[in-house]
Amino acid sequence: MGEGLEGRTNVISDDKFKARNKALKIDKKKPQATQLKPEEVDFNIDENREAHKTDDYEAPQLIIRRGQTFDVTVKFNREYKPDSDVIILQFVTGRRPQESKGSIVRVVLCDELTNTKWGMKIKQISGNTMHLEVMPSAKALIGRYEVFVETRLTDAAGKESVFRYKDDDTICVLFNAWCKEDSVFMEKEVDREEYVLADFGYIWVGSARWHQGIPWTFGQFEDVSLDSALFLLDKAELSLTARSSPVQISRTIAAMANYNDSDGGILFGRWTETYPKNCTPPTAWTGSTAVLEKFWKKKFYVKYGQCWVFSGLVTTLLRALGLPTRSVTNFESAHDTDGSMTVDFHYDEEGNPIDDLNDSIWNFHVWNESWFKRPDLPDGHDGWQAHDATPQETSEGVFRCGPASVNAIKNGEVYLPYDTGFIFSEVNGDRVYWDVDDDDGSMKAGYVDTKSIGKFISTKEPGGDSRLDVTGDYKYEEGTEQERKAAEFAYKFSTRREYDIYNAEKEDVEFSLEVLDDIAIGDSFDVKVVAHNRSDEERTVKVNITSVMAFYTGIPAKPLKREITTLKLDPRAENRAVLKIASRDYMGKMAGDGNVKLYVKCSVQETEQSFGTQDVVELRKPELTVTASPRAVKRNEKVEVTASFKNLLPVSLKNGQFHLEATGMSPKSMVFNCSGPVAPKKEAKVTATFTATRGRKRNIVVSFISDQLAGVRGVCTINVNR
Repeated sequence: MGEGLEGRTNVISDDKFKARNKALKIDKKKPQATQLKPEEVDFNIDENREAHKTDDYEAPQLIIRRGQTFDVTVKFNREYKPDSDVIILQFVTGRRPQESKGSIVRVVLCDELTNTKWGMKIKQISGNTMHLEVMPSAKALIGRYEVFVETRLTDAAGKESVFRYKDDDTICVLFNAWCKEDSVFMEKEVDREEYVLADFGYIWVGSARWHQGIPWTFGQFEDVSLDSALFLLDKAELSLTARSSPVQISRTIAAMANYNDSDGGILFGRWTETYPKNCTPPTAWTGSTAVLEKFWKKKFYVKYGQCWVFSGLVTTLLRALGLPTRSVTNFESAHDTDGSMTVDFHYDEEGNPIDDLNDSIWNFHVWNESWFKRPDLPDGHDGWQAHDATPQETSEGVFRCGPASVNAIKNGEVYLPYDTGFIFSEVNGDRVYWDVDDDDGSMKAGYVDTKSIGKFISTKEPGGDSRLDVTGDYKYEEGTEQERKAAEFAYKFSTRREYDIYNAEKEDVEFSLEVLDDIAIGDSFDVKVVAHNRSDEERTVKVNITSVMAFYTGIPAKPLKREITTLKLDPRAENRAVLKIASRDYMGKMAGDGNVKLYVKCSVQETEQSFGTQDVVELRKPELTVTASPRAVKRNEKVEVTASFKNLLPVSLKNGQFHLEATGMSPKSMVFNCSGPVAPKKEAKVTATFTATRGRKRNIVVSFISDQLAGVRGVCTINVNR
């Protein structure tokens, strides 16, 4: 809240606030002999956790989902007398709990339970023991609660005495995707099991030409996941009244998952060629648990992350809170820096890209979706909501994005909160290629590409390991009237809406770029630009093909090769320009993420027609083999895991490291350094031992990194019998 609080708020410590709060006072004096006194409280943890599908959480406490009953057993010093005894359960959450704010809930006995409000009823009485059924409201605040048992006795003279007991244990209340009255309710069980309960999955990376799902350990049931999620809500000072809202909680976690604005968040984003020795490069991470373990140990930010790490982390934190969440990848993802709703690229008169002026198009970008209702928006905007923790642009002064209704994005409703316009431009912006005058710097929109942004928007299919294409959720089919209407409607809110870029004349030379989809590291390949003359006259075309090594964000790292040529086109004929790239051209320049970025600029001499395009070659990495022995174990038994791969590159791999991670295993993560460089054609190998701590199927994810090669991944599965 900053400095200088006196005079603008009540200055009192949390401890003093609680000490003065009479609702939190505990009776330590011996009560009257006739007073009903709680002696023991049993939260029936095993039975309740199984019923609430929270039995996989590593934490031993009672964890429940709101809007669903749970059983509490209270043993008293004597039998309950309904005519004179009153029993109240009091649930308290937050640093400064108040009944008026909903953070102190006093629950009394009732005849019928409804999940629209807190309530309890007696299930059974056996002597001095009372079995209670408690209903938490479907709108209950998310978080940990202290539990008090209060009894009131009215004697024959009408005098009331009160006794209050506080239990040593706390309970934790989560969102409930199984409850129809909860704003996060999902209809299908397969969706609930995937987006709430699955602690392992795949995140898609690569390029529009070649992509793959990389294994990721979400680990939302590990102690550190739930602890970190609740800690971040406190660190962000999210008001208690906002903690019932998935809108506010998802927006807060999107802000606190990154540390780039020094707000006490978890992960620092960095995109560079090299990384310091005392950090974990983004490509080394195999899951969220290892990130959170590092963070939780010192409550200090972790180095380093990139988009898929941020997304995996947010999936973990929100699933830990019970909020249905998934990681979503957009290929050819635009980064609109100025709210123009377009992605702008600039070329000089020779056809060379002017990097300093350009927006960027990421080969892929990973964000998150969470499923919940949007009472703050017009009807028709419930369901999947997109949000993003990767520190790209600020939203209300903080590095975060969303939540934005996916339906609003699809229809170009960029004025709706939060940050809908930014995500719209990522998936449906238009590329505008500008010709820049070398003398005065003036610009002319030479070519508009309306179909190249937002490809193969992907997530893991529920219940399987395959890619689920959700492009249709974000945009109408490219080129249709609905798609163009959405784009042009969004453009009305552009910072450059007065500049008409959509009225270019029809051109008579068609251009296309040809390159193989699947190219492995070490392969040579050709880049072809094909020009087809659709007119009945000759055409002369100047072609500039530029290649650079680049980060997956589209930012150039090191130059490679360039081909500038002039093509003569006969009427109704085609010709092509070719740039040949050999492995020796890039092997010594594997900067950034090992991607070859291609820029193409063409100009027709006779008509001044201009054409521009870009593409990326994602160099496929070697495969990592992971095996386990035995493949089936019991709890507390050991399993030996071996990871290996053969170096098929013509160079040695220096400073190699293996990173391993698993849920329900001990240890949760491990790192091994290679003993020396891995020579060409030689094998890198590591063997590690895990101990199974929790039952069911477990996935062990492994990654390999080195100075020359990173992001080599593999996974194996073992079964742990309960």
